[in-house]
Amino acid sequence: MNVFLDTNVVIDFMGEREGFFDDAAAIFAMVEEERIHASVSALTVVNCAYILKKAFGTEIMLNKVDTLCQMLDVTPIDKRLIQVAAQLKPYDYEDAVQYLSALPYNPDVIITRDKKGFRDFDVLVMTPAEFVGKAKE
Repeated sequence: MNVFLDTNVVIDFMGEREGFFDDAAAIFAMVEEERIHASVSALTVVNCAYILKKAFGTEIMLNKVDTLCQMLDVTPIDKRLIQVAAQLKPYDYEDAVQYLSALPYNPDVIITRDKKGFRDFDVLVMTPAEFVGKAKE
């Protein structure tokens, strides 16, 4: 199964966010166990680096980014994609960029805590809790 992880899920895991870490950690465990294949956008990696540097410092941030890139595919974002996202006039522009970045990797599901940001798109969207719950069935 191919999943695309939105930025908030990655930050929940890498930043060890209280209240959100457990579900994100369960998803990353599925990746490590090769039960799922996951990707994130280049935008996610950069945004995570910014937040992680503030929380943990440069050295830890760089180690976490390296780990992230070893575990997941990183989808590209280019000028054309940015322009197409704007032309869609979506409810949430950043999520449109994420969605378009994910498409070439054929995600079965996008995992995010902000489902409404992806409401304009024809793709299954689940919260981390929903995805973990389904995986346990």
